[in-house]
Amino acid sequence: MSWTCGTCWKEFTTERGRQQHMDALDHSIPNHECDRCSRVFNSRSAVVNHMNAKNHWYYECSICVETWPTEEQQKEHEIEEHFYCNDCDREFRNYNDIKMHLNSRAHRDININCPFCHKAYTCATGLAHHIEEGACPRAPSLNRDEVYKLVKAKDPGGLISKKLLGWKGSPKYEATYDAWNGYAFECYLCHRQFGSLSSLNQHLSSPTHQQNLYHCPKRLSCGREFVTLAALMNHLESESCGYTKFENVQRASQKIMNPDRLLSFD
Repeated sequence: MSWTCGTCWKEFTTERGRQQHMDALDHSIPNHECDRCSRVFNSRSAVVNHMNAKNHWYYECSICVETWPTEEQQKEHEIEEHFYCNDCDREFRNYNDIKMHLNSRAHRDININCPFCHKAYTCATGLAHHIEEGACPRAPSLNRDEVYKLVKAKDPGGLISKKLLGWKGSPKYEATYDAWNGYAFECYLCHRQFGSLSSLNQHLSSPTHQQNLYHCPKRLSCGREFVTLAALMNHLESESCGYTKFENVQRASQKIMNPDRLLSFD
């Protein structure tokens, strides 16, 4: 096998010898040389056909022997076929797990801010949790019900919010010491048992037993419903149903608090 200089066409017995020659004389490789062997062709289409047929592209998969024209295509292949993150050298159980990893703080910038206190988040799910749980110091009156009203006003077509006729707010549940069953404090709705009354009441004040307020916008093929906006955002950000991309969910989350914009995922 010989390696040819594309400027003076001198041949070398090793690729390293040719590289030293090109570095010294500022010469270059042939225009239509295969990425992985020394063959030279008359046209770009000929070299592309050769590399496709021989699997001779420059970027090789870290898991299998497939090769690709660009590093981006190589990484996409590793993610979609092998659930492998090249940057972190980690394999995942399934496609959903690696997508959640790629959309996490490890790979995403903190670029979503609470519109009230300006605390930064990496995803729409985190922002929704922050507001729905009344954790924002600048908007302590906001909670799951108030957020639903905001979303409903931005979503007249019911893209993600359920049309709940006669809905006047979520019911309030609270247990007393009468919930003690002799062994533990028991939830009278799901019969889970808790070691303390405060733990039981924390459970009852959570969205666990509340009505679903949202649905996936891909209603015919997915049809999942959600108690909280955060749960819906998490579903969409995972891209598990294929309705939209992670980036579109980020943009949509900003529209919820914008008085001039209706909700969409475009």
